[in-house]
Amino acid sequence: MSSPIISPSGARHIQTVLNAQAETLPGCFLTVVSPTEVLFNSASGKFDVLDASPDARKASTEDVMWFASTTKLITSVCYLQLVDRGVLSLDTRLTDLFPPLKAAASRILTGFDADGKPQFRANSEPITLAQMLNQSSGFGREFGPTVQAWKKVTDKGKGFVNSCKAENLIHTPITFEPGTHYEYGNSAEWLALMFPQLGGEDYEEYMQKNLCQPLGMKGTTFYPFGPEWDDRLMPLRFGAGAVADPSKIGEGIQGDGKITWEKLDNQLPLLTLPRSREEIEYPAGGGGIYSKTSDYALLLQHLLRHYLSLSDSSVPAPEHKLLSDKSVASLFAGSLPEAALGDMAEVLNMVRGFEGKEKLQKGEADWTTGMALYAPKDGRRREGWGRRAGSVGWGGAAGTEYWIDPVSGVAAVWTTQMLPGSGYKFLADAKKDAEKAIYEALEK
Repeated sequence: MSSPIISPSGARHIQTVLNAQAETLPGCFLTVVSPTEVLFNSASGKFDVLDASPDARKASTEDVMWFASTTKLITSVCYLQLVDRGVLSLDTRLTDLFPPLKAAASRILTGFDADGKPQFRANSEPITLAQMLNQSSGFGREFGPTVQAWKKVTDKGKGFVNSCKAENLIHTPITFEPGTHYEYGNSAEWLALMFPQLGGEDYEEYMQKNLCQPLGMKGTTFYPFGPEWDDRLMPLRFGAGAVADPSKIGEGIQGDGKITWEKLDNQLPLLTLPRSREEIEYPAGGGGIYSKTSDYALLLQHLLRHYLSLSDSSVPAPEHKLLSDKSVASLFAGSLPEAALGDMAEVLNMVRGFEGKEKLQKGEADWTTGMALYAPKDGRRREGWGRRAGSVGWGGAAGTEYWIDPVSGVAAVWTTQMLPGSGYKFLADAKKDAEKAIYEALEK
């Protein structure tokens, strides 16, 4: 593979797009990497969109932000390391190892009767590690109607999982038989809760020693609290008026609107994390990580390099591999059962706004052991100009999106810092504009 290059003129083109985005969004950040080089790393806009002073601080590539659901890849890598070390296997029945998980999986919440009373049926199927990693474990969407209705009637665990309180996780039952569907539930939160028992140490400490430190990710943590973080932790702001009904977050692209920026308080408790370490009983393994684009890109670059080295002798393997060859390959290969592939296509169409000829059909989207897989059968690029078939990636609730494109030999992570950070056209367009600029720059 010839090494991808972004020329100085290409970098200026990307920067122009980033600058334009930052005129209407909080600070915008983008890092693009090849297997061995950083091709682009920049930021634009304000550190705090509410700062109207003439000397308002500018956004910096050293700023740390909430990366939300991009956490799932990190949790997957940590668990795949346990697999590589023989501690677990993908077929390990986690319900046999963690009693609260077994209890949550012992019955399936099928719905509610006319009086609002929950209805159940018994479940004897175990939940495996593979099912937890690919979102087919049985746990329903926390922002979906079934789980929301359950939270209203249950006596225990009424709060949201992002509270990082165990009671708000362990008392919610599964909503379908494990291994039969894909649903974007809280499997990764369970994995973080279980990690001290299964992995033998605190999850943050393990992650720092086995992922962050080897890669040089010095700005990544579940706990960005204290003097060493205060000056670079970018404020997360609420965009009032962006969408007609913020309670429908997670239901796809809903519309556009004039933004009025506000300090984040409790406008979206579903997506609001604790603001001190003392409030965190366990780290949110599906959405609790804080990072910066240049840090997160180090992880993407490592995985890209390792994966490409398996089939391309011109790409040198990483000197110190995070994962075995088999495990890194699993991050780029679909893992869902046939019955769940239709669910996955619907989800990717919804969150990415794929319509018309771009709309994915069953079998054209999958979930690997850590990311969504874009796999159109005709091999088309996104919109005809973007990421290629075989790309993997995901995003985060505060506006983050990342992907790894093995065919093009690049990976990228773009973010802003706002809530709600998905669901409307102007933000989807910003992400597409950034992606288009990257590939235009690569092709100049």
